[in-house]
Amino acid sequence: MIDRRRDRRQANVAVPPLSFAAPPRLVLRFAAYTAIGIALAGAAILLVLVHIERAQAERQATLQARLVADALRDRVTPQDLQAPVTAARRLVLDREVARRALGGGTLRVEVLDASGRVTYSSNRSLIGTSDSRPGLVGTALMGTTTSTVLDEADGHVLRAYAPLSTTGATGVFVLTRDYAPIAAAAEHAVIPIVVVLDLVLLGLWIALFPLLKRVTNRLRRQMDALRHQALHDGLSGLPNRTHFHAALEGALAHEESSGLAVMMLDLDRFKEVNDTLGHGSGDLLLVEIGRRLRHVVREGDMVARLGGDEFGVLSVSMFDAAAATGLANRLRQAIAEPFEVAGVALEIQASVGIVIAPDHGEDVETLLRRADVAMYAAKRAHAPQLYAPELDDNSPLRLALVGELRHALEARELTVYYQPQLAFESGEISGVEALVRWQHPTRGFLAPDEFLPTAEHAGLIRDLTRYVLHETLRQCRVWQNAGRRLEVAINVSDRDLVDTRFPDEVRAALAEHGIDPACLQLEITEGTILADGARSAVVLERLDALGVRIAIDDFGIGYSSLAHLRRLPVDVLKIDRGFVMGMETERADAVIVESTIALAHSLGLEVIAEGVENEATLQRLAAGGCDTAQGYHLSRPLPPGDLEAWLDNRPLPIVGSEPETVRHLPVRLAPIGRIAAG
Repeated sequence: MIDRRRDRRQANVAVPPLSFAAPPRLVLRFAAYTAIGIALAGAAILLVLVHIERAQAERQATLQARLVADALRDRVTPQDLQAPVTAARRLVLDREVARRALGGGTLRVEVLDASGRVTYSSNRSLIGTSDSRPGLVGTALMGTTTSTVLDEADGHVLRAYAPLSTTGATGVFVLTRDYAPIAAAAEHAVIPIVVVLDLVLLGLWIALFPLLKRVTNRLRRQMDALRHQALHDGLSGLPNRTHFHAALEGALAHEESSGLAVMMLDLDRFKEVNDTLGHGSGDLLLVEIGRRLRHVVREGDMVARLGGDEFGVLSVSMFDAAAATGLANRLRQAIAEPFEVAGVALEIQASVGIVIAPDHGEDVETLLRRADVAMYAAKRAHAPQLYAPELDDNSPLRLALVGELRHALEARELTVYYQPQLAFESGEISGVEALVRWQHPTRGFLAPDEFLPTAEHAGLIRDLTRYVLHETLRQCRVWQNAGRRLEVAINVSDRDLVDTRFPDEVRAALAEHGIDPACLQLEITEGTILADGARSAVVLERLDALGVRIAIDDFGIGYSSLAHLRRLPVDVLKIDRGFVMGMETERADAVIVESTIALAHSLGLEVIAEGVENEATLQRLAAGGCDTAQGYHLSRPLPPGDLEAWLDNRPLPIVGSEPETVRHLPVRLAPIGRIAAG
């Protein structure tokens, strides 16, 4: 009964196909667009030529006005440029104007005073009035001849303004010409040119039709191919991210989309395949994985390659979390079957994150983001993971913390605490581990676990490492200036270890603070080395060449072996606190610690035991040959001032080979010139 119901649902809610518009009808578009273009081109040419004719007419008018004004300069008096002329002066000026300016299309002339008032005009009715273009009058008074076309009662006119001056007075000479003949001449000159050009363009337009027909047919074929390429991965032939997003959006829009499952699959340590066998072998592996995934899902479901070694599965036949998890396990099992690539048998594991709509989201972006969150949780759990809110650290509170952490780094608000390390051989505090803390202005004191994941996720971990490095070396310099010689250890992230710039940053920091490289110990985890083995090895070699000591932190909980570590420039092994704290209650933990110490010494490595919580553990480590101890039994991490007071005043046990030989003496510091293992 259930199977039949699923079959009906699958048939009704299958992943909807994507629709695309038909290729454009280029011939019709070409006909329409080019016809419009030809018309616009003709209009543009007409406007340009008319503008040219108008500009030429204005140049002629301004030249005539300037010439007449120059000729009248000796004929006008200062009074003519200051007040309306008398009748006698008007007759004199009429004769001069008639002889020099009137005729040939000139309608009238005027003489203006400095305020723009007409003091003389060949049209007597205008004398005493003010010119309607004070801006042009002002330009002429400044010595520049200018012109404009105006609409007046008797039609379009062209007015030219030229400076006119005589001894003791300045005015403006205005020449007004009839613009109608100029416009008519321009029209007669331009229209034939425009007609010829339009005919040429029309001929080209008709000649291109056969060519456009062939191009259209070819484009249709190419668009069919491009349509497939745009929606499918070129390597595996699977739908790509674009197709996957569109299909998910279409499935969500369906009225019966309840129970839809989205899965994100990421291959574990796939990079090692590319690095070892080459990218060609990696590509073959991806193709085969895609084929296997398609065989596992049901008809109507979609498998897509989203990029790199990441795949997506969209299943429309899921009803609950159990069914989705079952499908995810079948997908993992299909991938886990051995592959043979380049003559090598490979076993590949995958991490699968699962979300179900609408329980985990009702839109594409939310579902994909939460599937990604679940996938990263699956990497940690080594099993398919269904999304849950507690897995998602991308909350508004976390986003706010990112900005606050960035500000804290810039404002140097973080504090570095130091936890002392006891060297068994000398009984001295020979080194300290630097541990960053944050006194948040509103959230109070924050331990590293509360903000380091945020720094990792937001890409701030490199900045945080640089901050701690410089702050620790600065404090180390302060101690050395005061006669305290302590080795300092800082933790390094995987992003630091794969960044080829990191050794140069360490070298520069040591030089800036004047610290001997032997005083600095960098602590890395086994997982950090395995993240990018080849690049990590190069960076470690360069750090070792500086003289910096390298320690493996939390040893025993990762996947490395001592034989593997022997090939790297490692100096110190730090046994994970979980084994050390269980030495007194769990025999297996004690055996692991003691065996690790012996094996590490056989490889020439020093051993630091973390998590020393009581005197019995301290004595047992001393008896087992451990080099250095660190833990709350000795001291919690302390700020610099408190650490100095603790070093000066607090008595610590000086351990010997037998418990009864324990003595309590003031702490002794390693003298200048000696650095014990830390």
